[in-house]
Amino acid sequence: MRMQPSVFELVSKFADEEKCIAHFERIRWPKGLQCPRCQSKRIMKFDAEGKTHKARHLYECVDCRYQYSVTTGTIFHDSHTPLTKWFLAIYLICSGKKGISAKELQRQLGVTYKTAWYMAHRVRTAVSEDDEFCRKFSGIVEADETYVGGKGKGPRGRSTASKVPVIAVKERTSGKVRLQAVENVSSSVLASFIREHVTPGSTMHTDEFSSYLWLDSSEFAHHAVNHSERYVDGDVHTNGCENVWSLFKRGIVGVFHKVSAKYLPLYLDEFSFRFNNRDEFNLMDKVLATCF
Repeated sequence: MRMQPSVFELVSKFADEEKCIAHFERIRWPKGLQCPRCQSKRIMKFDAEGKTHKARHLYECVDCRYQYSVTTGTIFHDSHTPLTKWFLAIYLICSGKKGISAKELQRQLGVTYKTAWYMAHRVRTAVSEDDEFCRKFSGIVEADETYVGGKGKGPRGRSTASKVPVIAVKERTSGKVRLQAVENVSSSVLASFIREHVTPGSTMHTDEFSSYLWLDSSEFAHHAVNHSERYVDGDVHTNGCENVWSLFKRGIVGVFHKVSAKYLPLYLDEFSFRFNNRDEFNLMDKVLATCF
């Protein structure tokens, strides 16, 4: 398996703004320049330098007269931070399997904390719209739930109002996962989430939590393992989801330290995207493809 490019390779490849713009143009318009408003391919390019004596990289559509650049309508739009730093931020977010904090981004990029926080959340918003998130799971699918944040534990780890319930489904064959923060872990909430992300006829593996009992008379096959007796019963287990919870919580505690309920869904999307694409050689380019 090919390893991710090193930081040295990244900095060498995208040493200046011109190289970053050219690379992003190839990703955004692989078949040539196209107007983002009317999709016309009749484009004029402004090569003249602006007041700052830098290349403008500005285009105008011949048909609708719309002027735009490669960053128009993207997460980079209206940002004064150069693409060289944006590219490095995306690389750093992709590289660590538990993510990177805004404070560390601030140190690595030489920007303010406010700018680092803004960049990280823009990237999380972009990856949450990845088309792959829409694909339904099939075959053997594990389902489990946990609580994030707050203090203390309730029965079976399902805790008080200070914690946010999070539910997961994980496809056994692909190893991919979907995570979602919810208001509660009632049968109706779990049923809605599972039906949204799992193909009917699939086999669901869960623990014996009562909110999964509806699966016994549903469109899914259902096998449950009693965690008070054992964690694996033949091939029936939820260890895949348990591993995801372990990794995600270590990221919260060791990297981010604290995540508010308001922004937890974005962190879940970031983690899911990185986890589901952990074997991708050039994950940075895949993130760039979600940025517009």
